[in-house]
Amino acid sequence: MSKFQVSASTVALLLLIGSAVAQPKPDDPSCMEGNQKKALDCCRMPTLVEQSVMNRCITENPMTPPVPGVQRKEGCCIAQCVLVSLNVFKDNTIDRDAAKRVLTQSFGTNAGFNALIGGVVDECFNQVNNNAAYKVTPVASAPGRPGCSFMPEGFVNCIKSRFFQQCPDAAWTKDAACDQLKQKISTGCSFGSLMG
Repeated sequence: MSKFQVSASTVALLLLIGSAVAQPKPDDPSCMEGNQKKALDCCRMPTLVEQSVMNRCITENPMTPPVPGVQRKEGCCIAQCVLVSLNVFKDNTIDRDAAKRVLTQSFGTNAGFNALIGGVVDECFNQVNNNAAYKVTPVASAPGRPGCSFMPEGFVNCIKSRFFQQCPDAAWTKDAACDQLKQKISTGCSFGSLMG
């Protein structure tokens, strides 16, 4: 073999390494440390989806909590199940307009949060679509099923993070511990890491 020929096994190894490196980064352990409040204690957000959809997706997809600082092989199957159920995620793509419709319906008459929907969804749609890390092919954590995409989890995390950061005054708990959580999100911690 000449020095310019590469074996199939070498190519496969490079693709696997590239996939692991390109995936969304795990939360730093400091995201979960020292929090005196949970995110939902600080911002009383309306429910994003019907509880029946969430319950079914949780039952169908037993969750293994992420380990801080440890790279994951796939996204959250619960988030994928929820977005597929709501027709927001199909053909490995987020449907921006469907997301806006679902949130508008879920939030009902909550004017403070309704005013944020368009901007938040557009920002999160662009963030997930323009980041190659969310498009990496997942590796199933359980044998016999396809891996779950990183896109739904990234999209949902972004949505919750942005609503939290822009939480209307009427829904916000004025407290230094809550301000600390806002600061953590602005430095890259996920919303999920602040759930306690």
